[in-house]
Amino acid sequence: MDRTLLNTLFGYTFTLLMCYLLFTILAPFLTTMVWAGTIGAISYPLYDKLLARFRCRENLAAVAMTTLVVLALIIPLVGLIFTLARETALAYQYIEGVTSGQSGSFMESILRHPQVSPLLDRIRPLTGSFNLELDSMLLPALKRGLASLLNYSTGIVKNFLGFLIKLMLMLITLFFIYRDGRHFLRRFWPVVGIDEKMRATIATTITRVLDAVLYGFLLTCLVQGTLGGLGFWVAGLPSPFLFGILMTVCAPIPLIGTAMIWMPGAIYLLTQGRILAGVLLMVWSAVAVSGIDNIIRPLFISGRAKLPIPVVIFGVLGGLLAFGLTGVVAGPVIVALFLVFFESYGEKEMAEE
Repeated sequence: MDRTLLNTLFGYTFTLLMCYLLFTILAPFLTTMVWAGTIGAISYPLYDKLLARFRCRENLAAVAMTTLVVLALIIPLVGLIFTLARETALAYQYIEGVTSGQSGSFMESILRHPQVSPLLDRIRPLTGSFNLELDSMLLPALKRGLASLLNYSTGIVKNFLGFLIKLMLMLITLFFIYRDGRHFLRRFWPVVGIDEKMRATIATTITRVLDAVLYGFLLTCLVQGTLGGLGFWVAGLPSPFLFGILMTVCAPIPLIGTAMIWMPGAIYLLTQGRILAGVLLMVWSAVAVSGIDNIIRPLFISGRAKLPIPVVIFGVLGGLLAFGLTGVVAGPVIVALFLVFFESYGEKEMAEE
């Protein structure tokens, strides 16, 4: 065998082996690194302004920027997680009492209410052929959803030490992204061997998609909070503006999100004898408030990221299924980079013809 070919094969094998070992080492921290990279990429323009304000003292600017992230994002997030765990536990205990028969008379009074009973009588013939018993399905389904959320939130609280370690690692990574990110990229691109035009395209695409994901994320939360506050106002509940803000804040929470605000409101209406208002608020919130994010989020992201809507939908949902919550960010970025390389290869082929 030719000596040069043997050396090339050995070099590639060694490189692949080192990449595999590096991935194995970093795999437990990929989620932490992805979120640190996302926050760093989105907030880097603000870091540049702080760097200029601190007269190019990189350490001081990086510390200041990381502190801002902690105050604006991390502390509210931790508070939300503990609040979620507490409120979900209370809601689960209540639903547990209802499904175990301790509050059976309450549930029966709702189902037999003059305003609810005719609606159920109209729905039952439509669901009868599927053997669906709405009475017995509603609370168990709600109980299972709350149980999943309870396991998720209390799991974080119980493993708070592990959560805290990952949080500290994310902040440390974020600090070095701010301080050394620009210097790392200067050394990284020559090793990859990509031409200057492609480098600029990749950097622009990543920044644009991340910005679009954040933009769509925030706008979707605002829309959900607005619709939720509108539902509270129509239902006659107090402080609809305040509860709308709370739903905006809670919208990003996985699994239940805004339901931790509107569900207690609907239950309060039911316990006060306002059965129709409680049921309508529950239906409106479940369909319009909690369900609308699956429709409008891809629209917001698509327009700003300059990507087709199907690409965004598959990127977000596929990323979510493959990587969990991190995939909401990673999915669209991966799909967008694939399209960049695909289009670049197509342009080269056309130029050669």
